[in-house]
Amino acid sequence: MIKFKVLFSFFTLFFLFNCNKENVKHENLIIERNDESKVNYSNFIKILAGKTNSEKNDYFFTYINYDVPYYWKGTPWSFNGTSSEPQKGSVACGYFVTNVLKNYGFNIKASYLAQQASSVMIKKLCTDIKHFSKVSDVEKYILSKEKNQVYIVGLDFHTGFVTRENKDTYFIHSNYIKNQGPVKEKTKESGALNYSKSFMIGQIKFK
Repeated sequence: MIKFKVLFSFFTLFFLFNCNKENVKHENLIIERNDESKVNYSNFIKILAGKTNSEKNDYFFTYINYDVPYYWKGTPWSFNGTSSEPQKGSVACGYFVTNVLKNYGFNIKASYLAQQASSVMIKKLCTDIKHFSKVSDVEKYILSKEKNQVYIVGLDFHTGFVTRENKDTYFIHSNYIKNQGPVKEKTKESGALNYSKSFMIGQIKFK
């Protein structure tokens, strides 16, 4: 049986995948887990809550890009979904974004922002806001910026996070298509992104 290991240190962050087991090394913990044995989400959030603001700012990309898709996968989308915890209920796209941020420690009115147009949320939480009309232009813009940054993107009727791993960009969102719920998919392969005709994007950091 695979045992959980939680060790404190303050060094390299990385996420290593293999066929059956996922080893997640955080800057202040190491977790070994697979699909049959996960670290409890609420305990994971408690560990993150013990970080300083500086540590949270440094770890934010890893949280959004790796931890969030891992924990939230399998939680269904619904228009009225408001879940703040994976695998419990359903979650709409706006609530997915705001609850994920609130769980990390953002001092925000999650329900209020989730119910507004994504432009309101982006203006409230982001800097360096840009507007585009093509997915390819969004991808080109992200690739021109520094690695390991997190963005919120607002579409015609949808919203989610955009991240960059090396030369690939990803859309992390609660997917309304077939009620799939939270997924991480390449931007160029995302139906939700490619169906949209407008894109508003801003960079977000933990404050």
